[in-house]
Amino acid sequence: MLIAGLLGVATSEASKQLAHSVSFGVTFVILTNLTQMVYWKSLTRRGTYWNRHGPTIVAATSIPFVMLDLTRHVLQDGEIWKPPSSSMYREGCSHSDLRCLSAVGAVCLLSTYVGFACLIIGVLWSANMGVKLRDSWRRARRA
Repeated sequence: MLIAGLLGVATSEASKQLAHSVSFGVTFVILTNLTQMVYWKSLTRRGTYWNRHGPTIVAATSIPFVMLDLTRHVLQDGEIWKPPSSSMYREGCSHSDLRCLSAVGAVCLLSTYVGFACLIIGVLWSANMGVKLRDSWRRARRA
């Protein structure tokens, strides 16, 4: 749908609904698979409960945050959720940016950012990137 918009191709309501549904499904599958990967990696970790399972908890926390806006889109497309104030932007606002976000839009945008931050933190923590960067920095300073 983004490519069609960039090329100037008119998009129908049906294509928008399909794009939202596919995006929902693909994003959900990727997030849950990344969380599973972090979980399997946690089985090899040692230390306290939080050190072993913290990355999995943080990665799993990302799923509902990231999926909130996509769920809103799919529910609106299916006309399951249609309160008047559920759109991303305020009516009558000439801009389509942060200045015109509705309350629902602001919550969904913030939720998406928090979700991706949790996912990044969980994956990097699972890969021990903090320890690896610290050790690399110490080796570089000694050389």
